[in-house]
Amino acid sequence: MHYTATLSSSIINLTKTIIGSGLLAIPYAFRNDGIFIGVCLTVLAAITTGFGFFVLAKCSKILVDPRNSSFFTICMLTYPSLSPLFDFAMIVQCFGVGLSYLVLMGDIFPSLFGGNRELWIIATSLIIVPLCSFKKLEHLKYSSILGLFALVYLSLLVISMFIKDILIQDCNTYPTVRGDIYWFRIYDIKGLLSTFSIIIFAYTGSMNLFTIINELKDNSMTNIVKIISGSIIISSIGFLSVAVTGYLTFGSNTMGNIMLNYDSNSIFVIFGNFALALMLLLSFPLLFHPLRIACNNLIVWVEINYQNNASSSEYYGNLNINNSSANRSNTLNSQPITLTVNEEDLVDENTTFLPPPASSSVSSSYLEQTNELAPGNQEPTPLPGDNEQHTPFPDSRFCWITILLLSSMYILALRITSFALVLALVGATGSTSISFTLPGLFGYKLIGSDSLAVGQMISKRDQFYKRASLLLAIFGICVMILSLYVTIFFGTES
Repeated sequence: MHYTATLSSSIINLTKTIIGSGLLAIPYAFRNDGIFIGVCLTVLAAITTGFGFFVLAKCSKILVDPRNSSFFTICMLTYPSLSPLFDFAMIVQCFGVGLSYLVLMGDIFPSLFGGNRELWIIATSLIIVPLCSFKKLEHLKYSSILGLFALVYLSLLVISMFIKDILIQDCNTYPTVRGDIYWFRIYDIKGLLSTFSIIIFAYTGSMNLFTIINELKDNSMTNIVKIISGSIIISSIGFLSVAVTGYLTFGSNTMGNIMLNYDSNSIFVIFGNFALALMLLLSFPLLFHPLRIACNNLIVWVEINYQNNASSSEYYGNLNINNSSANRSNTLNSQPITLTVNEEDLVDENTTFLPPPASSSVSSSYLEQTNELAPGNQEPTPLPGDNEQHTPFPDSRFCWITILLLSSMYILALRITSFALVLALVGATGSTSISFTLPGLFGYKLIGSDSLAVGQMISKRDQFYKRASLLLAIFGICVMILSLYVTIFFGTES
């Protein structure tokens, strides 16, 4: 397989995955939070999400084949019994958001060009279906570039309106339109809680991170960190620019979608609404890609756990997996685990070395002994190659999963007009799981196991990453509880 993705194309795809229609809702969050709290929450979301990306990337390097990284692969290595639950969270998140995009396009296009809502939803399939037929995320880079241009126009529209109406015109004539401005005070505590998830979930993009890592031509940690940093910085600049200028333009009168605050007859606003529809159209394939992978992962998990023994032997041979504990034990005793160790992650001035193994390959028994002796480890740490999955995705399955998913999403989009409560629940559970909880759990379980595998103690740097990963998982659980509480009890009122 040829790996052709570059740094620039990877940054574009990850940035476009992160920035979606939530960009236009962030000014409303600032309306409730005030500028200082809003900026602090945005920075918190950027740091926690960026660290989650970094932890997932570190976990991918633990694998024998780093290009085989996925949520499914790492789940089966760390929490195999929970793997279907995690993939289901991914399916719920991507399916729900993708469906909302179809519904929104069905509302926007008729308002711009007239016609029937259902007809416009069906018409979007002329672009969406071909884009969803690509197997590699790299093939979507040009549509992502076009989608980013649409986002840039929307951002410039909000910023330019602020410059024209606030900085150039006399501010004294504008208060009735703008309303109150709060720099350090919170405008509405209840509103702050209701809009908290808008900012925290704005950076959700980890669903495509593993694919980006796998397709990258040079997928070293140095390059991956550049991609993560570049995407987070670009996204943060976009979010803060739109949030601050949009809020300063309308203040306490800012609406949930800031485009609704502008004159609907303005040619610039009309083109802005078209850019919004185009952005949704081109974002859909980026959500559909991980959705299809998660569905395939569920099928593979069912086949691994429930198919008959006769076919399982051949199947497990292809997967490089040992199903029974007896087979696993025999394999561990007879075959060494081959490792590909990233030297820059292991060499640390604070690292304490254990006596190296006798041979160049690390035997399973030695790894198990090292694990048991590792200070602070109360249970054996999963090691590279132990139950690592190579997830098959045959072309026939790729086709029928694509057809079934697209058909069901379009049928639902034609029948429903609003499902705000369901979408909020999806965000509270799905976004939290894939952005914070899962990366934190993976990092706490896996980071440092590559050091143990080559006879080293876990470095102080990796020990810090492990502890920070645990804090990230706890943060994710707290965010999920708060978001569910707010959504269930008074989320629909905001």
